[in-house]
Amino acid sequence: MKFVELEVVTRDKTGKSAARSWRRRGYIPGIVYGQDISPQPIGIPVKDFTRLAHHSSRAGVVVKLKLEGKELPALIKEVALDPVKDTYLHVDFQKIRLDEKVSTLVPIVIIGEEVSPGLKMGGVLQHGLDQIEIEALPKDLPEKFEIDISSFEIGDSCKVSDLTPPPGVTILEDPEEVILTILPPTIYKEAVEEVVGEEVAGEERPAGEAPSTEEQAD
Repeated sequence: MKFVELEVVTRDKTGKSAARSWRRRGYIPGIVYGQDISPQPIGIPVKDFTRLAHHSSRAGVVVKLKLEGKELPALIKEVALDPVKDTYLHVDFQKIRLDEKVSTLVPIVIIGEEVSPGLKMGGVLQHGLDQIEIEALPKDLPEKFEIDISSFEIGDSCKVSDLTPPPGVTILEDPEEVILTILPPTIYKEAVEEVVGEEVAGEERPAGEAPSTEEQAD
């Protein structure tokens, strides 16, 4: 687990127009909530949060929010991005207690791809899960789960039950859930062609209108 500090300010006005104003001033609109506090709108300096996001995984990192002279230990629960500009729209923090277990998502990192016999023979790596839900005390939160596929042949796979969590960590996913598989090239090609065919067949069906970015942001 890592601790990082992030100085934030109280956000006195909320709503779409206020959120746009905060972004123009160099802040990301956000909120911090938890069992023992009322939801608190905050403004997060975009430069500081960008630096944090670039150097730390969201998992296994406890953020010490420094707000009006107080330190609030928290986890990053959700980050909303503008799909066009790829800029931050909103960040949700969950205040936690360091002596109570929390659940969070931990990313899966795959290593050994360059020497995997199955991939060298033309096999295709198919991902089932790219993150795992776990429960642990904040001090025990891992930043990632590494899966070494350097010995994987075509047809080999890895399930959740194959993972060995660190001490104090409980995996909450279905043990039979497949994380990854190395498929033969022909099976992968057939699967892609089937998906493409379904997309073409469905082009004439009307699609519902998705909510705007601003409606999702604040």
